[in-house]
Amino acid sequence: MAHTLAHDGITLYTLIGVYEWERAASRPLVFNLRLESAHPLGLTRTLIERQLAGWLAPCRYRLLEALAEHIAQRMLMEWHCSRVEIGIEKPGALGDLARVGIRIMRDAEKRAA
Repeated sequence: MAHTLAHDGITLYTLIGVYEWERAASRPLVFNLRLESAHPLGLTRTLIERQLAGWLAPCRYRLLEALAEHIAQRMLMEWHCSRVEIGIEKPGALGDLARVGIRIMRDAEKRAA
């Protein structure tokens, strides 16, 4: 039996962006997470936010895709998830014109192969 945990709207700050002006200060990112595991994960929203903030602190990625991959691999490895889905939005990346974001899914089975 799979256990599923989902948390949406987690807002955290990090340096990210291709352009130098984007890298001058931390920017907000909004995370939507869905974690699956064969066993109960025992992760509260507060614990998830703290762990993500710790993982983000040293990151200096330019692309959301690279950041999402980094976070997915950490979740699979450290939280022993069988599957993770991560959505990340970057508010204000294009002003008020559009929402910029990505969504990835990663499985532990494929990681081990």
